[in-house]
Amino acid sequence: MKTKTNKAIEFLLARGNLPILYWLKKDILEVPVDREFKNLQKFAARIRILESQRPNGGWCKKKYEGHPRWENTYYIVDTLRNAFHLHNFGCLLEDEGIQKLIDFLFSTQTKEGDFRGAYLNEYSPTYHALTLEILCLFGLDEDPRVQKAFRWLMRHKQDGGGWVIPYRTIAKEELRKRYTLQAQLKLSPVKPNKSMPFSHLVTGMVLRSFASSPKWKNHKEIKKAGGLLLSRFFRPDKYEDRHLAGYWEEITFPFWATDILSSMDSLSRIDFDVEDERVQHAINWLLKKQNSDGYWKSVLKKSTIEDHLWVTLSVMRVLKRFGLFDI
Repeated sequence: MKTKTNKAIEFLLARGNLPILYWLKKDILEVPVDREFKNLQKFAARIRILESQRPNGGWCKKKYEGHPRWENTYYIVDTLRNAFHLHNFGCLLEDEGIQKLIDFLFSTQTKEGDFRGAYLNEYSPTYHALTLEILCLFGLDEDPRVQKAFRWLMRHKQDGGGWVIPYRTIAKEELRKRYTLQAQLKLSPVKPNKSMPFSHLVTGMVLRSFASSPKWKNHKEIKKAGGLLLSRFFRPDKYEDRHLAGYWEEITFPFWATDILSSMDSLSRIDFDVEDERVQHAINWLLKKQNSDGYWKSVLKKSTIEDHLWVTLSVMRVLKRFGLFDI
């Protein structure tokens, strides 16, 4: 399998900003990064995000509309997006802003163990998984609250493996009845119908959280979930959220929804074999997307060269884990 990683590295070295160079040297070239790490503490984008942090430890750009519980949705989404950026900008768990961020994330955890609030009081394994992924990226895998959250996911798997958003498994008419203004005040979460098929959108996002956990990434059920995800590559989802097969090809970074790149990142961390034909098919698809300048493009409508560089770095991480470097 022929790769052009040298050309990609040259492009990243020539065009990359400070965070790109930090992670390139740390994860790909494996050379000292002391200078870059020190300079990242003064990186302007990092400082701007931290200065906009709210007193509760989260972020919220948009004013809520309708029922006040929707404010939680805006807070959770904006906070998670900023959390991924701060990790990419070299922040560590001991940083004051990150401590406040972590407190905010744990404030959304219920007694059951799930992180809730993105969908009012419904179970939201997608945002739950994003929260877990961030907590593990900041080194909190061993925290009892994190482990409780992973156990919650294991209890809420579908019978055939994989995960769904539970409220997607009920009839639309029933769902509409739940969301009158008065009903919102009394909602209990829809219980998952475990006989329904899994969603690859949800399963891919959940798998990323497990792949970020040293304690869970080698669990046999996680390997099984990875195989289920592979079986759905380039196919439509079973549910209406990002249903079309074309969404597999919408590669972006930071990872959010499930696409080929985010999925391959997870599979490369839970020891899937590069000899697997399905893995090879996905890698070949990625390799064909490298352009003549050596980099991979983000599909976001307003993508900048920086977005393309992050996607390129992410592809390089996947290729390195699968032992496909030609340097």
